[in-house]
Amino acid sequence: MPEIPTAPDAPADALDAPAEVLPDATADALLDAPADASAEAHRRTSWWVPVLAVSIAVLGATGTYLGAGYVAHTVRNDHIAKSLEIEQRADDAVGDLKAAITRADSAGQNGAAITAIAVDGLGTADLAGVLEAASASATELAATEVPALPEPIAYDESAVRPAWVSVVEILETRERAQVLVDELDDLTMATFDTEAAAAAADTARVAFYASAAESAAALLDANQVATYETRIAVQHGIDQSGDGWLEARDSSGAYRALATAVDAMRASAGAEQARRAEADYAARGPIEDFARSIAHGVNLDFVWANVVAGKSSDDNWYAGTALYRYGDGGWATIELSHSIGWYFTDDINAKAVVVHEVGHAQVVRPECEPLYSGPVFNGDDEMWATAWAIASGYDVDGSGIQAYGRPSDAQIAEAGKCI
Repeated sequence: MPEIPTAPDAPADALDAPAEVLPDATADALLDAPADASAEAHRRTSWWVPVLAVSIAVLGATGTYLGAGYVAHTVRNDHIAKSLEIEQRADDAVGDLKAAITRADSAGQNGAAITAIAVDGLGTADLAGVLEAASASATELAATEVPALPEPIAYDESAVRPAWVSVVEILETRERAQVLVDELDDLTMATFDTEAAAAAADTARVAFYASAAESAAALLDANQVATYETRIAVQHGIDQSGDGWLEARDSSGAYRALATAVDAMRASAGAEQARRAEADYAARGPIEDFARSIAHGVNLDFVWANVVAGKSSDDNWYAGTALYRYGDGGWATIELSHSIGWYFTDDINAKAVVVHEVGHAQVVRPECEPLYSGPVFNGDDEMWATAWAIASGYDVDGSGIQAYGRPSDAQIAEAGKCI
């Protein structure tokens, strides 16, 4: 917008003009009128024009042309200044509407992305319907067209202008200001509606994900036999946090990860139930129960194979491995050879191998990790697991002595503090 020119110096006779010619209060009231005051604005405009014209005529009749120009110029500048204030508010309202549209578009897309991948049993159908409707409404309002503000007026910025030019510009300014006020009202209402739709879609999305988390928690309780590894992934989806969790909160990515974790948990539970129905489980099940009984609460998953760590059960090797993790309460996956299942009850060395692998898992316990990482062991995994097995009462080759050598008495005593 053009800058308001500085008023020219007023002649002495203009300073003596009657105060009632152009009352400032009238101009203020008109330009600050609300959008629904168009009739009042028209009445006041009709009143102003003859008053100003008569004033100019009177001044002109006395030969005071510059005085009339000064008065018109002053009123003109006052109108322009007030119009600029209204235009700034309208500009701000345009920005607010654009921001609301951006938010509504995002809220609509995020909600639609979840409903597109929603699966039965993971989230309530009612809340899914609410989310679908709210997302559609937000997307619809995001398509709102932002109106353009009226073009600026090309003001005459001459150093000296005829009074009638200022009068015309006053009327043009008043008309444009009224249009801006009307548009400001429309913009404000559109922004309110759009922001409300965006908020409703976001609220519906959060509520639906919460219902999905509740469904997942119920499934978690119903699938206790699934591996701890798959159950952890479901818990991460419920909490939306944990090791490896990278999804935005209540997002379609989070829902997809939760659904994938639930599917994996269900598959694991099904596989475990089938495994427990096999003949070999009669021997392996009690071994797993024994391992858990001495694990001091460390969660254990088990894998059985004929060949473990390159050693075949068919060659009469007992073999095992342990992969432990510190996160999620501390847990480990223990792999055991079939041969351990065959001879566990008859050969203490087979049992000692199991104790050795459980010993590896003990380092995740807060009271044991400092012993393992301290100066006695310096993080030596195999010496630790062997010493722990010996301290547990399995002072035989299968505890790790044959494979890794016998720990020192100091190491056995240190590991014994963790039993």
